[in-house]
Amino acid sequence: METRDANLEAMMAAPDFNPEQLGTQFWYKQYLKQRAENAELQSQFTQLQAEVEQLKETLRKLSNRDSGNSSQPPSSDRYKRKSKAFVPRQRKQGPKYGHEGKTRNGFESVEHHRELTLTHCPACGSALERDETARTKRQQIAELVERPVEVWEYERPAYACSVCGWHSYAALPLGWREDFSYGALLSSLVGWLGYGGHLSWVKQRDLIAVVFGIPLSQGSLAKMHRWFCESLYPRYEQWWSLMQQPGVRCVDETSYRIDGMNYWMWVATSSEVCVLFLAPSRSSAEVESLLGKDFQGILSSDCWSAYSSVQATAKQKCLAHIQRELEALSSSRFESNRQFLSQVSAVFQRARQAHRDYHAGSLTLEQLQRQRLILEAELADVIDHPPQSGWAADAQALANRFHRHWSDWFTFLSVPEVKPDNNDAERALRPGVLHRKTSGGARRPWGGQLVSLMFSFLETMRLQGKNAVTELFN
Repeated sequence: METRDANLEAMMAAPDFNPEQLGTQFWYKQYLKQRAENAELQSQFTQLQAEVEQLKETLRKLSNRDSGNSSQPPSSDRYKRKSKAFVPRQRKQGPKYGHEGKTRNGFESVEHHRELTLTHCPACGSALERDETARTKRQQIAELVERPVEVWEYERPAYACSVCGWHSYAALPLGWREDFSYGALLSSLVGWLGYGGHLSWVKQRDLIAVVFGIPLSQGSLAKMHRWFCESLYPRYEQWWSLMQQPGVRCVDETSYRIDGMNYWMWVATSSEVCVLFLAPSRSSAEVESLLGKDFQGILSSDCWSAYSSVQATAKQKCLAHIQRELEALSSSRFESNRQFLSQVSAVFQRARQAHRDYHAGSLTLEQLQRQRLILEAELADVIDHPPQSGWAADAQALANRFHRHWSDWFTFLSVPEVKPDNNDAERALRPGVLHRKTSGGARRPWGGQLVSLMFSFLETMRLQGKNAVTELFN
């Protein structure tokens, strides 16, 4: 058969070949050849069509990314023109769940008290009588005084000891330094303006000169910042040591630049202490240096691979991060993606509600821990029972991630002290991100170290409910 086919091919290739010589045999051969080509082209078309659909899905995701369906910051969202139509409020006013509300109930002290009286009617000029039945209206007003900063001058005669030969001057009071013209409390305020208020060095100098009437040079400002670095370091080391003790730790990282080079600002928070430090990499080695190699606590983080190799008694992956990626499926072209979003979000919503019910006193610890087993089984049932066509690529990628970190999604139901998201670490990083945007980073390594020290201090003071300026002075 092969010899005859070869002869047939040679005959067909001849210049004087006439198809009529072969009759139906020739046309049948052509038919088989074209059918094979059509089958191959159909296969290629199907494959290309699937690739085009996937590329359209990828393009849709990239063009519709915002802070609500990805991990990019809200500042990168495109401007959306507000509609003039009335839109009812979607959620109630007040603090979010777990956030304490703030109400100002007047000032702690009153330096001046004055009663404002009237003797004649401002409308007609008639004499007025005081209405004893109406309550007296009181209003406290805070205002800057004419000179909020006082300048002290100290005379220090020289002294000599005839016994031991000591010869020097009397020491300055606490809070003042030799050869430095600015006190500790004023310096502390300048430090807060730079890091708590995110003012540049030029604006710090202008504010002190305009509001307080005190000139401040660039060199003196640099001395102040170096002073902060020296004074905060002992407490910073103590906080770092406490961070490596057992407990719940939220960890996160963001980029930061020093002298034009890219670094990473790492943060770890507990209920009362926060530590930030700058490192040249984003690897697991930095997490180990932050928490220690044998960390015996619970690590709460996002799904960045650097956290996978870190040793901990338990881990909690941030549900807020994964929920944003789930929300990106809401406008997907594939029905299975939207189905995956609906079913998985319902599981996580019930988990969050159980956590709230426990803290509200509606569930016992045993009931809360039982909910973990139920919800893990429901999540496994969703992932392992896709529709007949299977999960689409995006849903399947999330399903693989759920399997990869299977024991890390519902730790907050076993240990109620753990939160279902990594919001504490993100809030601690936000001031550093604002400082990076306003300053562009640090120019020298000691400036980067000062950034870590100051933001660790400010966030720790916030967690402990203390006055940052007063504590920096102390």
